[in-house]
Amino acid sequence: MRHMMLMLALLLPASLALAQAPAPPQDHRQLVDMPDLPRSLMRADMQDHLLALNEIIGYLAENKLDAASETAEKRMGQSTMGKHAAIARGQGPGRFMPDTMQQMGWNMHDTATEFAKVAKQGDRTRALAALQQLTSSCVACHMSFRTR
Repeated sequence: MRHMMLMLALLLPASLALAQAPAPPQDHRQLVDMPDLPRSLMRADMQDHLLALNEIIGYLAENKLDAASETAEKRMGQSTMGKHAAIARGQGPGRFMPDTMQQMGWNMHDTATEFAKVAKQGDRTRALAALQQLTSSCVACHMSFRTR
């Protein structure tokens, strides 16, 4: 009995803390349902985009604007659109996106290509402004949509 009382005394504060924990905030982003393959392809792209952005920022810090330009175009720019056609066989991520999400995706590719062009010109200040436009397109989509 004494052990039972001791256990209850130890567990009671934890139980009360759990009962009083606030509910997590609601996720107001639109859920976009898509099959596993296109969702996996899109997720891999998003992860690579993060890596590319990190690489671009590093190049800008080192004043290597040509390298930043090349990374942006090869990994995020317009030239990357449709790269999953052979794998997805008409079932790529874009097919399952609402029009607004698809437009945001195209905008991201466009702004990545625009950043690449600006960075190629060698003006770091203008390149940073163009990079902010690129990351803004990423933020807009990620704040509006989710796939899980």
